[in-house]
Amino acid sequence: MKIKTAQSKDLERLYSFYDEVIAHQKLDEYSPEWTKDVYPSRNDLESFIENDSFYFVEEDQDIAAACVTRLHEDEIYLNANWSRKFEENEIAVLHLFAVHPSFRRKGYSDKLLKYVIEDNRNKVKTIHLDVLKGNLPAFRLYEKIGFTYIGEYEVYYPDTGTIVVDLLEYIY
Repeated sequence: MKIKTAQSKDLERLYSFYDEVIAHQKLDEYSPEWTKDVYPSRNDLESFIENDSFYFVEEDQDIAAACVTRLHEDEIYLNANWSRKFEENEIAVLHLFAVHPSFRRKGYSDKLLKYVIEDNRNKVKTIHLDVLKGNLPAFRLYEKIGFTYIGEYEVYYPDTGTIVVDLLEYIY
């Protein structure tokens, strides 16, 4: 197992990874309800590779898990009631966290999250994220790793519309 930071040569593999995760959503009890070519689109992934920290776990040439951290607060969270106020450059937001169906329940999510937290330790003071309301496995994972529940929050995503999420934060 290797955790890597994505480069442009990884774009097609990451696109296929998210395509497979999206295709499997209908079989999952909880899913992010992403829509192929809406979110994440190939352009989104390309932009994340170029501008952000795009991490993935590789196992025998397959991508087992992936996620993105973007520096600065996400616009949708500007009215959220976070536990502490931070400057824009002190915040990272976790996006697109997914584990491939073939690699679930094998500890990849723990390892990837711990790596992301450690990699961002000297870059920011907090990491923000949201989890679909009711997605208890994801919620428990984040809490186990050290994220703190902030509360419910209503967000609008182009592919899902307005939804209620649970906000969580990790403070260094």
